[in-house]
Order: sequence, then C-alpha cells, then structure tokens
Amino acid sequence: MRKFICLSMLLLCALSMTAFAQDRRIIGKVTSAEDGSPLPGVSVVIKGTTKGTSTDAGGIFDMTVPSTKGTVLVFSFVGVTTQEVPIGNQSEVNVSMASDSRLLTEVVVTGSGVATSKAKLGIAVESVSAKDLPQTPTASIDQALIGKIPGAQISSTSGNPGDPVNILLRGINSVQGGTKPLIMVDGVQIASTDINSLDLSNIDRVEVVQGAASASIYGAQGANGVIQVFTKKGKKGRTAINFSTSYSANEFLNTGNVHKAELHPYLTDANNNIVDAQGKILDYTEYGAISGISYQYGGATRYAIQDIRNDANKAYNANLKYYDHFKQVFKTGSTTNNNINVSGASEKSDFNIALYKNQV
Repeated sequence: MRKFICLSMLLLCALSMTAFAQDRRIIGKVTSAEDGSPLPGVSVVIKGTTKGTSTDAGGIFDMTVPSTKGTVLVFSFVGVTTQEVPIGNQSEVNVSMASDSRLLTEVVVTGSGVATSKAKLGIAVESVSAKDLPQTPTASIDQALIGKIPGAQISSTSGNPGDPVNILLRGINSVQGGTKPLIMVDGVQIASTDINSLDLSNIDRVEVVQGAASASIYGAQGANGVIQVFTKKGKKGRTAINFSTSYSANEFLNTGNVHKAELHPYLTDANNNIVDAQGKILDYTEYGAISGISYQYGGATRYAIQDIRNDANKAYNANLKYYDHFKQVFKTGSTTNNNINVSGASEKSDFNIALYKNQV
C-alpha cells in the first residue's frame, strides 16, 4: 500500500512539472508603423483561443503562452491592420502596426466639422485618398479627380496642361443657374478657380458630397454639391523635410501624318506674295497667320473658298513661306512640378509648411 501511494505521488509530480513546462512567458512592445509611437490598448490574443491581454500606456504587453509549436499571436486594434505573428522560440515579440486605409475611408467629416461614419449619414459621400490620386505630375487637383468620382462630370475646357476644368456634381439647380460646387480646404471655403493652385502632393484626401441633402448641411451654397479637400498633417517625431521634383511631357499622337496642304488657292502677285483684293501684300504674324486673304474668284468673301474655280494648285515657294499649323497643334506640352515640405508634430499641435511651383 505504501509503495502504491509513493508511485502515485511521483506520477502526480511528474504531470505537474510537465504542465508547468508547457507555458512560457512572452513580452513585447507594439508601436505605430507611421511614427514609431507606442500603441496602448492593442488586443493580443492567442489564435484559436480567448486567452490574451492588451498593451499598457507604453505599448508593452506581458503574457504566458503554451510551449507547443505553431503558437500564433493575433494583434488587433481599431484603425490598424490586424496582424498574426508566429512566436516560435522567441521570448520577446515586437510588432509594428500600420493604419488600415480601408477603415479610415469609412469615416468622413460633415459640414459641422465632426467625423462621422458613412453608415450614419443620409447623403452620398465619396472619399478619394491620396493613394488613389495619380502619382504623376498632373498640373492641378481638379484634373487629377477626372474619372475618380462616380456620377460626377469633370471635363477639361481645352485639354491643355494646367487649364481649368468644368466640375458638375448635381446639375444646374442653383438660384443663379450656376453649376460650380462649394469647395472647402480644411474647412475654409475657397473660390472654385483657386482649387487649381493647390499642390497635389500636399493632399491627404478629397471628400465629395453629392445628393440633395447636402444643402441641409452646408446651406444654399452646397446645392450643387460640395468638394472638401483635406491637406496632410505633421506626424510625431523628428521634423521631416521632403523635396520632390517631377517632369511630364504631353504629346498628341499624329499617327496619320496630318499636316497642312502643300498647295494653296490664295491670290498672289508675280513674286508669289499673298495679296488682298487691291493687290496689297499681306504680312505674316509671328505664328504664320495672314489676315485679309483673297481668292481669284470671289475676292475676300467668305463664300469664295467654296467656288470650285479657286483650285488649290499653287506651290509655297519664292516669297510665300510654308507654315504647318497642324504641327503647332501637335506640339509637345510639358509640366514641371517642384515641391518642398517641412512637417512635424508634438503632443498638442502639428504643422505642415509646403512651398511649390507648377510650371506649364
């Protein structure tokens, strides 16, 4: 009997030691991937269980985990991407967590300046983040928004780099019959033409409010819709200085070799100078244009060019120069952007100073 009791006690001690050996201590720190600051309140749970802990004010966590192979810790927090980290044989696990842009775009700022979830709003709000804007030296932000907002009609007035665009969000429905939406930058209203002066690289996100309910939040000025532009803010840590320069070339593809006709029907003198109906020699402008052109049949009337007797069979030679105006249309356009940015932040404030020059 005594021998049986001794064997039982030895077996119980062995099982206790085995159970104790299955748990080990894990410590670590969770920080932000953006600025390296600690993240308090992050949930740290053993995958497949409800056992876990959360980080303290300094982003530190301390917990015991099983010694079995394949143990994985799940780190989760509001506004950041959830991470699963296998611990292996490590006794210290440090994790850097990045912001989840998919969650951030679901929160918008209304006319009252309060961040609100899209699900709680009764109006249609489209949010375009900086990563969705083209990473090219586009001349202006309004041109960069073309094709980014469902239902909005954003069209260039001329197609030239840097030229303003026409923005139509809801249609012609204001008292004055205008179509321009209300444009605000960080909560401050600006003129619709001033949006061209904003630097695209300094934009954090753009929120566009369409729908009839926008007038109830933004007033009568928001009847045509609202475009809210939010600029980038400074981040905690060392003061950051960034400089960037970019160059782009815009060129029409003249695949059909389109050019000005090599023969002309204009009225000329013996020296092949273009003259008017009175025989006065007409001079070229600096762009190769001539004013007051006449024809042999019909003179300087607008219908003379339709007279079939005015045959285009005269060559450009002698004193008559050949200017290919189509070549001027297909001329390559260029855009140069230079930007310098100084930003930073403390516990109570942040700053972001940017200087830029866009040359078209």
